Amino acid sequence: MHRKINFAIPVLILTLIMSATAFCSSKEPVKYLTSITGNSEIGHFGLLGGLFFDENKKRLYSTDTTNGRILAFDFNDKFKYISEFTGGGALTLPTSIVKDSRGRFFVAEPVKGQILAIDIGKKSVKPIDLSTVSGANPFYPGNMAIDSEDRLYIVDKANKRIIVFDSNLQFERQIPVKGSHGLMDVKVDAQGRIYALSAIDGSICVYNREGNLLLKFGTRGTGKDEFDFPTSLAMDRKGLIYVMDQHKNKVLVFNNKGRFLYAFSQLGWREGRLHRPSFIHINSSGRIFIVDRANTRISVFEIGNR
Repeated sequence: MHRKINFAIPVLILTLIMSATAFCSSKEPVKYLTSITGNSEIGHFGLLGGLFFDENKKRLYSTDTTNGRILAFDFNDKFKYISEFTGGGALTLPTSIVKDSRGRFFVAEPVKGQILAIDIGKKSVKPIDLSTVSGANPFYPGNMAIDSEDRLYIVDKANKRIIVFDSNLQFERQIPVKGSHGLMDVKVDAQGRIYALSAIDGSICVYNREGNLLLKFGTRGTGKDEFDFPTSLAMDRKGLIYVMDQHKNKVLVFNNKGRFLYAFSQLGWREGRLHRPSFIHINSSGRIFIVDRANTRISVFEIGNR
């Protein structure tokens, strides 16, 4: 009597083993590197505002909104604290921060309705002249961006638009973000495309240099590719779009056509997890810097090989 052999079970086991091996050997798209926190030298972080990475000096700058200061960290020395700048008390509640190729810093002071131009070397702090910018509502600045020609892009939350100043800090034009609710962030990529993020309706609008709409994607919802409350976005060197969702405690990643690819991180307090994150910045070498606001730290991730 011959015993009947069931080949289905060995094949199933082999399939599972191969799948597990492939999963374990695959590289994660994004991995956690380190965190930057307050210490005895810096003091305690307050609510952190924006971030900016200086590609030339290899320094990371962050605004400490609560303590009215700009903090500088050395990228080449494991983010060692370098210095702080308060402008002699001129900074009160600073939020967004950017720096142009001339070395000028720009810091948003939403409560004052101002953008400050700062020369740290000369210890000079002067507000940008906004008298030529009109609007139905008082100017209320949000996040900012700098393009390759030193144009300054400023979110005007109150008037649902992006205001553009040229490299001489003269008002150049405005880009209305039509239909937006809760305009929050702006970024400009290497090709000059302008990205505007609205938090309440969960939309991302992409414009060309002239301000013409090229693409709009994103929506509010509970799906893996939908937003709860997105607050910031950034692009990597391959053109992928990273959107920070403050309520999901995740970063959702899309291709340049707006198609969802994957998400990373989750709610938590240990390193590598996020709690009420508010801002994201990506440098040219693929480091992701996140203001992990409720955890009172800057979380640093690295984009792996894809």
